[in-house]
Amino acid sequence: MAAAQVVVRILDGATVVDQSIRRPVRLTPDGYAGVAYAGAVYPLARDDSVDISEASWEIEDCDGFLMAGTEIPYAPTVADEAGPAVARFSGDWTVETNRFGHYVVFNAPERVARGLVDALEAAGLSVQRWDVSHRPAEDGRFYDWFARLRFKGTHDECVAMVRAVFSPAEAAASAPVIVPATTRLEALEVHVERLVAQIAILQARLAGRDDEAVSLRERLAASKAAEAKLTEALDRAQLRQRTTHEELVALRQTTAQTHALQHALSRLTDTEEMLEFALAENASVQQQLSYLAGDAEQSASEVTKLQRALRGVQAQLEEVGERERERRRATQTRVAPQGGVIGFLGIVFARLKFVQDSIEVLADFESPVSAVRKLVQLDMGEMLGKDLEGLRGWREVSKIATGISGSEDMGRIYYKPDGNRVLVSVHIKQDDKEQRRHVERLRSL
Repeated sequence: MAAAQVVVRILDGATVVDQSIRRPVRLTPDGYAGVAYAGAVYPLARDDSVDISEASWEIEDCDGFLMAGTEIPYAPTVADEAGPAVARFSGDWTVETNRFGHYVVFNAPERVARGLVDALEAAGLSVQRWDVSHRPAEDGRFYDWFARLRFKGTHDECVAMVRAVFSPAEAAASAPVIVPATTRLEALEVHVERLVAQIAILQARLAGRDDEAVSLRERLAASKAAEAKLTEALDRAQLRQRTTHEELVALRQTTAQTHALQHALSRLTDTEEMLEFALAENASVQQQLSYLAGDAEQSASEVTKLQRALRGVQAQLEEVGERERERRRATQTRVAPQGGVIGFLGIVFARLKFVQDSIEVLADFESPVSAVRKLVQLDMGEMLGKDLEGLRGWREVSKIATGISGSEDMGRIYYKPDGNRVLVSVHIKQDDKEQRRHVERLRSL
């Protein structure tokens, strides 16, 4: 059976690129319809249009086609992503609370489940993890999905907030919904998770460098053994050359042994060729030993650097733990905590100086792990990105994941080494014109 086809209108934001292009309908990894254009696959809207300014997939990831005569699963728009999914929800749900936290278990199709999770996030209930449920709930029933919440309030408060999302009409007739406030403990938990991830990455890199150093040492030992063998062969060749010379001198004293003389000359020529070969091999081994020694020294230096970085991150983690213990003691004595996010960043990144509104921008990242990883590398002295055109001394690190819908890879880090410190500007690109204005503001620093 042939694939379903549609006549597509190509948009670039509000600009119409092409009015009518016939394309077969592909299935994207999230189960919705999409069409290929300019080497990528874009989601297909209900009006048979695609917006090439939005996120796309690789063609290799969308190799399935929708058969002709099948209903087209159009991709949801921004306006109906969360609201309609909740409005269509009529399944059973409940909230469980144990020593690990609050869990919402519910029955729903997968697409509706995605919308419900987004609705919980939008309502201020941060979802730490959600997946298929494989065990019975406290009421003895099996549910399709579970979602673990970061909410730290009571069970009743959690139930009231979930009811406001899943059953808004029922919640409107009950007590007002309590909106959670992001506590410092939650923020510190997120920072600790990031630091633990950084430690795992550094430990993996350190293990790889250790293996590489061991391999280089083994190759160096093998080369030294080969050098010793070639040195012995060279000594034997030189001894043979001296013996041949002595025989040649003895043969020249008599003309009756011409044949023996010619044989000795031939042996001398062979010996000299062997000596040249041994000398060439010895020079090659010496050069190889020099390269291997340099590689081993560089690997040892990198291992030392990684160990220092690991100790630094571990010290930062211990410091965060100590600060949390101090915060708890201060809370018990009703003393307000000091420092905040600015103080924390000043401790973690000793060489970085954040300029303009970088800290506020970094706090707006939904998923700042990628940006923090780049900042750790800059704080360790690594050079990232490329030179910023038109602004001497500044460099740009582009395509940093933000976790923000519609701006997933629009994060930017501009930095400039300045003596023992590094000036850093964290920015989320909106468009080319706005980015140029931001770069012009950097010129005044």
